[in-house]
Amino acid sequence: MTIAAPQPPDGTSRHPLQSAVLRLAADAAGLLERAARSTGDGREPDEPEGYTPEDAVVPPELAEAVRTEAARVRGGAAVLVVVGEKKRGKSSLINALVGRPGLLPVEVDVATGVHLVVRHAAETQAVAFLEDDAAGHPIPVAAIGEYAALDPLSQEPYRHDVRHVEVGVPSSLLASGLVLIDTPGVGGLVSGHARITMATLTRADALVFVVNGQSELTASELRFLEQATERITEVVFVLTQTDKYGRWEEVLERNRRLLAEHAARYTHAPWFAVSSRAKEDADLAAAAGDGDDPVAAQRLGLSGFPPLLDALTDRIAARSTELRLENCLHTVTSAVAPLAAAQERRLRSLQQDPALQEEVQRRRDALRALQGEDAAWRRTLTRSSRDLERRLRLGFQRNVNDLRQLAEEKMAASPPAVLAAELPRDLQAGVEAIWLDLDTAARRGTAELAAAMEQVCGGTADGEPGAELALTRPRRLEALPAVVHSDDMNGGVLGFVERVMPAWGAGGLAAGITMLFTASVVAPLAAGFGMVALLSGRRKRRQEMARARGDAIRYTNRLIAELTTEIPPQISSSVEEITDRLAEQLTERLAAQRVALEEELALHQKHLSTASEQLARERERTRRRVDSLNDLLARSRDLSARLDSSAEREPQ
Repeated sequence: MTIAAPQPPDGTSRHPLQSAVLRLAADAAGLLERAARSTGDGREPDEPEGYTPEDAVVPPELAEAVRTEAARVRGGAAVLVVVGEKKRGKSSLINALVGRPGLLPVEVDVATGVHLVVRHAAETQAVAFLEDDAAGHPIPVAAIGEYAALDPLSQEPYRHDVRHVEVGVPSSLLASGLVLIDTPGVGGLVSGHARITMATLTRADALVFVVNGQSELTASELRFLEQATERITEVVFVLTQTDKYGRWEEVLERNRRLLAEHAARYTHAPWFAVSSRAKEDADLAAAAGDGDDPVAAQRLGLSGFPPLLDALTDRIAARSTELRLENCLHTVTSAVAPLAAAQERRLRSLQQDPALQEEVQRRRDALRALQGEDAAWRRTLTRSSRDLERRLRLGFQRNVNDLRQLAEEKMAASPPAVLAAELPRDLQAGVEAIWLDLDTAARRGTAELAAAMEQVCGGTADGEPGAELALTRPRRLEALPAVVHSDDMNGGVLGFVERVMPAWGAGGLAAGITMLFTASVVAPLAAGFGMVALLSGRRKRRQEMARARGDAIRYTNRLIAELTTEIPPQISSSVEEITDRLAEQLTERLAAQRVALEEELALHQKHLSTASEQLARERERTRRRVDSLNDLLARSRDLSARLDSSAEREPQ
């Protein structure tokens, strides 16, 4: 299972600094684009006094990078993962949040490995993503359950080829910049489902943890929350079905005390008590009224949803927008600052600064050292890539060990029928979680590796590395092995006798048969056979359990063997590939920068030998460019400071 990238909520975020950041990004992208398309005769297409040929060193992808980050500001969304055990009201809660009763199926269980993504859209729609189907295909909204749920009788998925389902719906909440992910609910958050949920948290902005007003937090829920602290910082607790359980306030207080004792990180996390049924009634009343219906307003207030909706919008969506704004400002600064520095050096050259030549020569000599075959960055790259591979392998092995422990716990606690039905699904969900964890760790490791290279190279590897560690899922993991069930050889009369003999003994059995034909002992003999049947039944159940556990052990071992055979070589080959690509990129960048410095030295020599008055007009043009670039940087710094200030004032 993978979490699909959320689709844009149509740019409806309302952060007060968003417009200013987007204007800055547009101005920076325009300037970078003009600098990149300088004409060969020294003029930009739209400026008579444009850049001279030696200025045309700005790569065109810089402007595109700024525009891409600005698009994320307009279209990004905070991801909320909704978690809860079965029958806690998760799907009803999501339906109530988006104001669409019946949108998600509420009386069925979501299939293992399948999650539902609910995003903003102009019209209600649903798209199913199947195995080997990156684009997805539209499905009727009424068919969501057929693609994402379990058959309530067989507890088998209606379809085995579904990865996830995306649902689009017009919703003011989602339009504010939120995407909701409904995860499979499970009894006891310790199964493979829970492992998938835990893996998704590394890519989420917040966790919405759902309980109901019937009973307090269970031990498995508390264990899950303790583990979740390692994955996510923002958690919102929702207690549902307040209309159904009259003692929900007592349950809420006990839950607060349990969190303080077992998951102290969440002691001060917000709690919201809601009734999805009351919210549905309010929505229906509002739809039937004129938009200002006092009955609808009263029902909405009684539902408890207004504070929850405000918290999701202000606490999570707004903070996520701030993060995207910060990223956009960082991209603008990273793109503009090197160009501003180059133009300032050019201005110093046009001013015939004698110290500039020595500075450029020092930078050129430093680049020569970095280009050597024994350069320190090459050794660091090799060492860091090996460390990345070790970390990925270690994390993978730990996940495999956890998967084995999950199987052992299941085998120890489940009767044969439950074990045979649930273990394969739990382990398959666990495999999906392992893959998601590994993919997340690989992406993070790539970013850290590129940052380390930039630091070692003294900032010469500025910008994105352009190389991402992409792990290819082995084909054998697309079709996991099936459970092989051993035969039951205990049926029939002979099987009964075989079970009775050890339970009663051969002598006792022979004596009983003799007495049956020689005396009137029918009643005592019947009692004796009743005891034999009881003992035989216990023996049969033990044999069934032993057989089921034997099947489960063989299945688990085979599954883990597939994982440990297929995944480690994939890790090694992928890390080797990313190392080679990073080395190649750094080599090319260092060579290009050295050429640029050689040209800068030659140009400076030319300026030193030119009469000062002949350089006056070019000095003025360059000064205007420097002022424009520095103005962009000053605006970026000011907006960053204002973002930091607003974040400090934000109540925690």
